[in-house]
Amino acid sequence: MSVNVSSAAEAAEYAVKDLAAKLGIQPGNIIVAESREMTWPDASLGMPKPGMVYAQMLTEGYRVVLEAAGKRYEYHFGEGSVRKRSQ
Repeated sequence: MSVNVSSAAEAAEYAVKDLAAKLGIQPGNIIVAESREMTWPDASLGMPKPGMVYAQMLTEGYRVVLEAAGKRYEYHFGEGSVRKRSQ
């Protein structure tokens, strides 16, 4: 999925809207626990998939951690991409 954000605040706003839509809840019910700039060590954006090979280059981006309904969700942004996982 292609996502272009230019600040940690934009990344957080995108992540909140995306998660609210996926969970079917109001954005106000989502807490932004963390939103910051990151330099990922490779193109996996810190979320490599087993068996995949990623370009080994420093990738500038953002890390957003959200909390909703008792769960944590991470969004990693970089190079126009976003990766997501729940914990």
